[in-house]
Amino acid sequence: MTFEKSTGSPHHLLALLAGNWKGTSKLWLEPGKLANESAILGSVQIILDGRFALFLYESSIEGEAQRGMFTFGYNTTLERYEASWVDSFHNNTAIMFCEGNAIQNGFFVLGSYPDPAGGPDWGWRTEVQLNGNELIITAYNILPDGQEAKATELSLTKTTP
Repeated sequence: MTFEKSTGSPHHLLALLAGNWKGTSKLWLEPGKLANESAILGSVQIILDGRFALFLYESSIEGEAQRGMFTFGYNTTLERYEASWVDSFHNNTAIMFCEGNAIQNGFFVLGSYPDPAGGPDWGWRTEVQLNGNELIITAYNILPDGQEAKATELSLTKTTP
């Protein structure tokens, strides 16, 4: 079975993301204080007959190699986007599960992760926006009190379809 790929459908957006991407990765460890900026390379593969997209990427933080995987798709039964994040910097050995909705030119998903100091969980909001051949993936920490602070921003340009 293949999925509806008509213009404007969630699975059409997934199909548009397929290809190789390169750009800049930025990291904030404290609100408003850029901690790292480095080159990033990635690829988006459309998998399982168009059901899901798999974004594999490589970058560095303070000169140390960092790799990650962002799997996402649109759940047609629940009418929402769903995603999972794993990487070699933020997640340790955990998988972050997320869900969300469409926004202009993309979607957002919300997840959470445990506070390593033992406090309440923190939230994590990821926005994915596609404008032509430019892909912006921005993630925000959501503090237990509800305040948000930009955590990462990937600014990517498609290099091949």
